[in-house]
Amino acid sequence: MSKDKRILWTVIAVVIAIMSIIAVRANSGGVTFEETMELLRNASPLWMAMAVLCMLGYIVFEAMSLKFLLAGAGYRRPLIKNILYSAGDVYFSAITPSASGGQPATAVLMVMDKIPGAVVTVILIANLVLYTSAIVVIGIFCLIVRARVFMHFSLFSKILIIGSLIVLMVLTVLLYGLLRRGSILKNMGHRLIAFLTKIHLMHHPEKWQARLDKMVGDYQKCADLLAGKKSVIWSAFFCNLLQRASQITVSLMVFYALRGHEARSLSLWAVQAFAQVGSNVVPIPGGMGLADYLMLDGFAGMFPREYAFQLGIISRALSFYTCAILCAVIAMIGYLLLRRHGAETAEEAMEEVKQASMPAEEQNDRDL
Repeated sequence: MSKDKRILWTVIAVVIAIMSIIAVRANSGGVTFEETMELLRNASPLWMAMAVLCMLGYIVFEAMSLKFLLAGAGYRRPLIKNILYSAGDVYFSAITPSASGGQPATAVLMVMDKIPGAVVTVILIANLVLYTSAIVVIGIFCLIVRARVFMHFSLFSKILIIGSLIVLMVLTVLLYGLLRRGSILKNMGHRLIAFLTKIHLMHHPEKWQARLDKMVGDYQKCADLLAGKKSVIWSAFFCNLLQRASQITVSLMVFYALRGHEARSLSLWAVQAFAQVGSNVVPIPGGMGLADYLMLDGFAGMFPREYAFQLGIISRALSFYTCAILCAVIAMIGYLLLRRHGAETAEEAMEEVKQASMPAEEQNDRDL
């Protein structure tokens, strides 16, 4: 992503965030900002600290998943560097209209840290498979154990939740096929090369085909290496489960901090889980607006509307907005440190990522 696009999406994300808060505020039942802050000031410091830890867990557990996968592919990196990769993913996912929008940023940081582009591609596809699988597992679990909570949502929310769950299942299967069958990438690449050659946007197709074949060979070796290490895959999957559960649990910890009743714990956790599932595949930066709507819709079936708004806005402020800001700071500091230690520039790293993921499209103008 170019600098101009990063700035553009950041501005768009800020605008959507402001509009989302205004829209949610309009359905708050007359609760004022001062009343919400007063509720927060009277909250339990211990449970709020637990909520913060759960927010941090969302970053750290993804870092641990990447650490397992990279080590399985033969590239061991300390946890602090994996936290940097994770922070880049979380932040750019929050400001781009896709749940996987942060992966290019993660790829750039990894390549700057001297991890080959083909390996990065495999690692990120594998992590995305496990990430979507974890969401599907949590969504199905909540549908089974808390079906009555799902029934309290509006018809529109139900359609979003079930529709997203189906899309995530299909996406998981497709990504798994892409991970296990490098020939899929190879066939897609050769067809793209042939098409670009036919419309005279590419010359010397044999050069690009040779480069593609080499890239797919490296990709398949790395994928096969990971496939043979089931303990690595299961460890990374468990980390992805903990990552999603950690983010969802932020609302539960905030609920306890506001003197909530434990009897409603699992139902409240299920509401937050359904909100995460329903907003995950909609092309809005970070699911902003939609995730807030789903949370308010679900909480309104359990609490008075005023309290539902306060619980939702405090939980979302911590689990999403604060998390995104923290990740932006981590990613920027990490990027500057990588540059200081002689790593590749972001432009060079992005070029290698493009060669590893879309070799037939890169630098076509050089062949004209």
